[in-house]
Formats: sequence, C-alpha cells, structure tokens
Amino acid sequence: MPALPRLAIFAKAPVPGGVKTRLARAIGATAALEAHRQLLLGTLARLSPGSGRFAPELWLAGAAGDFNAWARWLPVHQQPAGDLGVRMAAAFAAGVTVLVGCDIPALGASHVDTALAKLTEAELVLGPTTDGGYCLIAMRRPNPALFHNIPWGTSGVLAATKAAAGDRAPTLLDPLWDVDDVNSWHRWRTGGAQPAGAVPASVRP
Repeated sequence: MPALPRLAIFAKAPVPGGVKTRLARAIGATAALEAHRQLLLGTLARLSPGSGRFAPELWLAGAAGDFNAWARWLPVHQQPAGDLGVRMAAAFAAGVTVLVGCDIPALGASHVDTALAKLTEAELVLGPTTDGGYCLIAMRRPNPALFHNIPWGTSGVLAATKAAAGDRAPTLLDPLWDVDDVNSWHRWRTGGAQPAGAVPASVRP
C-alpha cells in the first residue's frame, strides 16, 4: 500500500516570551503563551487524527520541552535553524506534501483533503489568509524558489510567493483568518471557531 501524503503542522515550541510576540504587546506574555498553546492544541485535535488520506506530523521550532509528551500521538520533528523559508523548504525536501500553520482556528482536515485533491491537477496549492499571507501550502515536488526572498510576517507574503511561482500559477483555496493580533484574538475568544478552552479533553496535556 502506498504511503500516505505527509502533513507538516508547523509551530513554535510553547516557550514564555517566544511566541505571539505581537499579540503579547497587547495582552501580556502569559496570556499570549496560553493563546498559542490553545491554538496549537486545537490544531492538533482537528488534524492529528487525519482523515485516512494524510499522515500528520508536528514540526516544532525551538526546544520542545514537555510538548513531546503532549503530542505523543503523532511524530514530532525539530525544525532546522534558519528563517521561516529555510525551515519550510527543509520540510518539503524531507518528503512533506502539505504544510500548515497552527494559528488558524477554522483550519481542519477537510482543507488538507481539498488541497491534496487539487494537487492531482495543480503543482502548487496555497491556502490564503485574510492578512495577505497563507496558512497552507501543498506541492507535488519540492520547489525551494518559493521560499527565497519572501517578506515573512508581512501582508506581501502571498503576492511574493505567487510571483516566485512564475508561470506555474498556484491553485488557491478559500481564504481563512489567523490569530495574530488583539482584534483576531478577541474574535477567536468570542466564538470565531475553536475558542480557547474548547480543546477536547482527550488531547489536553
């Protein structure tokens, strides 16, 4: 039986002061850390069971600490050194087919399934975010050029990635919103999909 396509869930290790720094300026480092932790656990709850059509993995940046125990139900990889582009390119070079972030409350297995289905006709699939970035990227084969000279963390990420793809225009999924500032944090907290505290007990540490 052929191996299932690999899904990399990219996340920073939940370390105080090292996550959600933009949000932390508004709500404090402790609350930002808890938001990151809840978002990550929610993502794992929705994606780690898979759908029978992909094999999920957690790729952590930074010291994993006790999180290896929390994520014991799926493989955990350490992201290599370098900027986000270097780290993403390394995941695809290692055999990943789809890569997603961990701060998109509405992102679920159906989005991964859709991306894989579209890869039967497209070479590149992107899941845009409403702030000009993307939360999902899927490729038939590695293409390191897609990760060079990209203004990570800005509203120009999606446009720069599409430009890097050249005449091989990506197929786009419907846009989703991410939690990266105080406004999106309030939206999430007030019921905008998978609010804090809604992580199933079966995947809580």
